[in-house]
Amino acid sequence: SWRGILPSPFRSIPPTVLSVTTADPFTPLDANSLACLGAFSAPAARQFRLPLETLGGATAESWAGSAAVQETATPPLFCAANDRHLFGWLVVDDAELADCAGSAERAYARIRAILHQAGYPWLLRSWNYINDIHCGVGDDERYRQFCLGRYRAVSAAGRFEENLPAATVIGTAQPGMQICFLAGKVPGVQVENPRQTPAFRYPRDYGPASPSFSRATLLRDERLLLMSGTASVVGHATRHPHDVEAQCGEIFVNIRALLQRAAELHDAGSRWSPQLLRVFLRDPGDLGRIRARIALEFGAAAPVMYLRGDICRLDLAMEIDGVFSAG
Repeated sequence: SWRGILPSPFRSIPPTVLSVTTADPFTPLDANSLACLGAFSAPAARQFRLPLETLGGATAESWAGSAAVQETATPPLFCAANDRHLFGWLVVDDAELADCAGSAERAYARIRAILHQAGYPWLLRSWNYINDIHCGVGDDERYRQFCLGRYRAVSAAGRFEENLPAATVIGTAQPGMQICFLAGKVPGVQVENPRQTPAFRYPRDYGPASPSFSRATLLRDERLLLMSGTASVVGHATRHPHDVEAQCGEIFVNIRALLQRAAELHDAGSRWSPQLLRVFLRDPGDLGRIRARIALEFGAAAPVMYLRGDICRLDLAMEIDGVFSAG
């Protein structure tokens, strides 16, 4: 049990530095490392295997705090926590995806229960990797069924539209479903993009339940913005279907609007710098063109991981998520 080891969630907690950087997946973790995500042979506490092909750029990322970490591994759940944040990874067996809605609901109910038991009740960020995400037709599509199950678990606590985490959902060729998540002892600030309909208010056209996430989570004390997977969507509709270069330009406009909104919530003078960007591409053949555009938008030295993955809509060719710091 975590109780008695870590500070009570009801005590005053001093700010803890949370940093996100690119990393070497073969470098040993230090005492303050919450997690390293990369090409590990198998998941373990504090080492999470990304179930995606790396196309270029950085090969791993590191999440670290400024306090010692307590870790636990009870497969299929792995967690590491310090005095402020908990980073975890839950693996769902491929056989369970025959009922994707049920498996997603059980997974998120388990995550919520663990977080409340451990004293980190605020889910800040999640990444969801799902095998064969477009399997099925209409509402039976695996992605739509995942959204339904996640919605059932998240909405069970009530006040559904408040404090929704930032999130990414990507299709993978690896069996099963992997859910990676960051939680905290204090809540973040939910940030929505003025150019986009909040995902939790999407019309029925997109499935039996709307996606349960915010466009970003602002961590005021850490001066970090955790940006959800951002695609070429304006309002709730796809812009530039199947045109990867035009979609990339639209994504940049969406990111600028989101950063402006976050600056208004955080500090009118804030300027945001990327600590880590993940670029997900449906077609690896698009890497060269998109890599050049990323360098022009964010600078040649921007820390970027390029990953092969299926985006949640078939007409979307790419998506970008990441972490920005205010400075």
